[in-house]
Amino acid sequence: MKVILRTLLLSLVLVMFTPTWTEALASGPGEGGRRVRLDDAEAGPYLVRAVTSPTPPTVENLYIEVRVTDQESGEVLTELEVTVHASQIDGDAPEITEVAVHDIAPIPTEYAAHLPVSATGLWEVQILIEGERGSGEVSFIERVQNPPNISWVVAVGAPVGGLIMLGAIFFWLQRNAGGKGEL
Repeated sequence: MKVILRTLLLSLVLVMFTPTWTEALASGPGEGGRRVRLDDAEAGPYLVRAVTSPTPPTVENLYIEVRVTDQESGEVLTELEVTVHASQIDGDAPEITEVAVHDIAPIPTEYAAHLPVSATGLWEVQILIEGERGSGEVSFIERVQNPPNISWVVAVGAPVGGLIMLGAIFFWLQRNAGGKGEL
């Protein structure tokens, strides 16, 4: 019985604190799952690798990481101007343009930009590159979703879990009283 009670208590604690873990996983570049969107895509004289996070991207929370290499030498280039532009395909949300920088990139030789997309749906993400070797452009389509809404899980799960826990404690106390006349 003690094992069942401990299991119930642990389950209740896990259910109640899952929203905190989920929120923390999707808080920045490279966190909350990453997805390679482009891998060595040609953009003028450059090859571009683009990774998005979190997976799936959500409203106000779309990070793009970009690595640019020289097509001929394969050298990773770090002295470029990289701009990321996003426009909604299936709606009329405002377009977003951000300069990608090394400061927020998880890998120092890469560029990253946070795009605070304001609506769900399909977005075309363009990566524009300017440098000594010339200019280049590449794009991909990204689906943006609403952030997960787990408040109903907490609203229903916490009271139900609490009642189950109280019932288990009552049952355990009844069983362990064993005719001693105590509760």
